[in-house]
Amino acid sequence: MKKNHTRIRSTGALVALAFSLLSLFAAVAATYAEAKKPPALRGPIATVGGRSVGAIDIERAAMALGPEPPRGMTARAWRRTLLDRCVDRELLALEAERRGLMDDREVRREVTEREHAYLMGLVYEKALRPAIIPNAAEFDSIKKTGRYRWLDLHYILLRDDLSGGRMGVAERIVDRARHGARWDSLAKVYSGHPPSAASGGRFGPVMVKELEPVSQDSIAFAKPGEIFGPYAGPFGHELYKVGGWIEVGDDSLMRFLVEERTHQIYQNYYDEVLRKYHFAADSLNARLAMAAFRSESTDSILASLRPDGTRAGLGIRPAIGIVARADGAAITIADIIRYVRPGTDAYGRVRVQEFREMVTLAARVVLHELIVRDARDRGFDTDPLVARRLRLYRDEVATKAMVEHARPADPNAGALRAYVEKNAARYQHPARRMARVAMFSSADTARAALKAWNGVGFPPDSTLRSMGFAFRNQVSPGGLFPRQVATLSIPEASADPLGLGLRALAAGQFAPVTETNHGWALAMMTGREAATPLSPEEATPRALRDWREEMENQWVIDQLERLRAKTPVNVIPARLEAVRLAPPAPSAPSSRKRAAR
Repeated sequence: MKKNHTRIRSTGALVALAFSLLSLFAAVAATYAEAKKPPALRGPIATVGGRSVGAIDIERAAMALGPEPPRGMTARAWRRTLLDRCVDRELLALEAERRGLMDDREVRREVTEREHAYLMGLVYEKALRPAIIPNAAEFDSIKKTGRYRWLDLHYILLRDDLSGGRMGVAERIVDRARHGARWDSLAKVYSGHPPSAASGGRFGPVMVKELEPVSQDSIAFAKPGEIFGPYAGPFGHELYKVGGWIEVGDDSLMRFLVEERTHQIYQNYYDEVLRKYHFAADSLNARLAMAAFRSESTDSILASLRPDGTRAGLGIRPAIGIVARADGAAITIADIIRYVRPGTDAYGRVRVQEFREMVTLAARVVLHELIVRDARDRGFDTDPLVARRLRLYRDEVATKAMVEHARPADPNAGALRAYVEKNAARYQHPARRMARVAMFSSADTARAALKAWNGVGFPPDSTLRSMGFAFRNQVSPGGLFPRQVATLSIPEASADPLGLGLRALAAGQFAPVTETNHGWALAMMTGREAATPLSPEEATPRALRDWREEMENQWVIDQLERLRAKTPVNVIPARLEAVRLAPPAPSAPSSRKRAAR
C-alpha cells in the first residue's frame, strides 16, 4: 500500500506540474499573442509633430490626385505617396504656426472670411431654416400679441421738425376728434399725408406691427372708432383711428409668417447677432468719421492714422476715434476703408449722407467675425468633419501667407525680360489651324454637301448666299449655328471635335461631318498659322506669375527637405492598408438572383 500511495502521490505531483506548465505556457502564449495583436483599424494613420493624419485625409487626397495608382506603381506605394502628401501639408502648417502667421491681422481676416462662408451654410441649415415655420406654442404666442392683426386704419400726419414744436397742435386735433369732430374734415385740414388726406383720412388695411412701436400694445385689441396718439414719427406727429378689424384665418396668418421670415431670414439673423455681441456705434466718433469721409480722400485718411486706426484733431481736420465696438472687437475708420471698401467719388472721397449708413458700414466690418463666433457658440464646430475643415482653412491660409512672405522680391524689368527670353517657348501664341466651316441642321444635308464639294472645294460666297447661308466673322466653333459659314482659327492643341477632325489634313481637304452642339459642321482645311511670340505687354504679367510660382515651389521643396529630416513621422501600416481609396465595384448578381430575374 505504501508503494501505491507513493506512486499516487508521484502521479499527482506530475499532474500538478503538468497543469502548472500548461498555465505557464498559456500565459506566455497570451502575452505573445497580445504582443503580436494587430492594431485597431480605427484611429490616426500617422502622427507628426503632435498632429495626426486620418483615413479621411488619405481619401480626400485620393479624390484630388486619383484613386488609382499611376502606371507602374503598386497600390501600397500609392497609399504611401498619398500619406506623404498629407504629411507634407501638416509639416508646412506646423512651420507656419511656429512662425506666428496666425497672429498676422490680414491672415486672421482671410481665415475669418473662409470660415464664415462655410459656417453660414451650417447656420442656415441647422438654425435658420428650421425656425421659419413657427411651432404651435410660438404661433399661439404670436397671435396673443395682436401685432399681426389687420385693421382698417384712419390716419393723420401732422408734419413737424425735430424740435417737435407742433406737438400742442397735434394734441388739440386728437382732443377735437375724441369730442366729435369729423375725422375726414380734420384730415383734409391738417394731414400732411396726401393720399390718405384726399380720401378723408382713410389709410386702408395695415398690420398693427407696422404702426409706431409705442402704439402697438394699445391698438392691438382696441375697439372700432377709438383714437390714439399723437406719436412722434420720422416725419412728424401721427394720429390713428381704428376704423375696424379685418379678421384673418390661422392658415393665412401662418403663410404670412412663413413668407415674412423667409424674406427677412438673413437680415433678422444679422440683427440678432449684432445684438447678441453688443454691437454699438460711438455716435460722436462716427459723425467725425463721416466728416472726414466728406472732406478727405480715403488714401489721405489712411496716411493720417496712427497704428491703432485713430488720430488726433489738427486744425480743421477732425479727430477720429473708435467708430463702433462689439464684444472683443473695436472698429476703426481704417477697418471700414480696408475691409468694406466703400465706393468713392472722382476725388477719392466716400459719400456717407446719413448716420445709419455709417453704422451699417461699421457693422459690415465685424459681422462675419460675429457670425463665426455665433456658429461656434452653437457648437457647430464640435462635429469632427466640421472641425477638420476649419483647421484645414486655417492651415491653408497661413501656409499660403508664409510662402508669399518668404518669396524673394520681384525681379526688375531687365531680369524679367531675360526670364522671358530664356523660356521663350512658354510665351507664344499657339500654332493654329485655319478652316472654312459651314453648319447644317441635319447630318444628311451635311453629308450631301460633303459629297458635292469634296475635291472641288467650298462654293463661292455668292453661291453660298443663294443657298441661304449667312457669313460670320470672328466667331468661335461653339458660336456657329445652322445656315452659317465662317473661317475659324482653331489652336492645334484643341481637343474640340472640330479641331480633332482637322489634325491630319492638308490644305484643301475636307474633314468628316462633325456633330456639334448646334448642328453638323462641314470643315475644309485652308492652312496653318505658326506660333508667334507674345508682345511684351502680354508676356510680362505671365512671366511674373510663373517666376513667382517657381520661387515659391523651390522654397517649399527646400523647406520640406529640412522639415522631414528633423520631424519624426510615426505611421501605422495596417491602418494605412485598410484605407479604401475608391468605392467598391458593384458585384455581379449571383446565379440564383439572375434566375429570379
